[in-house]
Amino acid sequence: MEVVKRGFLRACKNHSYLSYELIDKILAPLCARHKVPVPSSKEAIKALVSEINDTISDMGQSLVFIKYPIKAEEYLVYAKTDATPDNVANTGLSPDDCQYFSKLLDKIASEEDCHIPWNAAYNELGSQTTSKPLKKSRMQELLHIWTEMGYFMELDERIYLGPRSLVELSFYLASNHGEHIKNCMLCKCLVLWDIRCGSCNIQFHRECINTYLQRRDICPSCGNLWTTPLRRSTSQSR
Repeated sequence: MEVVKRGFLRACKNHSYLSYELIDKILAPLCARHKVPVPSSKEAIKALVSEINDTISDMGQSLVFIKYPIKAEEYLVYAKTDATPDNVANTGLSPDDCQYFSKLLDKIASEEDCHIPWNAAYNELGSQTTSKPLKKSRMQELLHIWTEMGYFMELDERIYLGPRSLVELSFYLASNHGEHIKNCMLCKCLVLWDIRCGSCNIQFHRECINTYLQRRDICPSCGNLWTTPLRRSTSQSR
């Protein structure tokens, strides 16, 4: 089983973020090759991931499950625990490339719903680097790379913070963009594009508030009766 764990960790590094469907496609042949049982449920997969995390925590790495409302998916994210905007995407890149990443991250995070039109990623930011402006073709290439790595997500002609940014850079985002990016007061983890109280507009993870409302019927923030339907998000805007 140790060989399977090492192989799965390599796959997580290569893919950066994985859906359950992709996890199954990776684990099924890997387990068959080494003649070990395939994890047959989400709980079994999470138990496997927990065992892997026990072996990599001292190496500045982590595998984290995160619900991503924009795609209505839960992803497994490979993350570096010491990541900052200055070092997450700098391998083989120029200083201007790295600065573009930081400016793009800050631009998206500064918007109320943490997304921007796709053309805003090129029209304004490329000219704000310290030396010569980046060419549009280079910005498109970089954005494609960073999207593949899970730092950004392109959907419906808009660019969102990606699942890997929400995991690796959660402290930076909450610390530097606290006006729009906050932690769920129930689980203390970063929350975006999820459900809001109809009275105070405070945002919660749908799963967190659903569990809370099984015991009480008021908002944990303002104390008013909870009226927002749990079946849909009230904050997602595309």
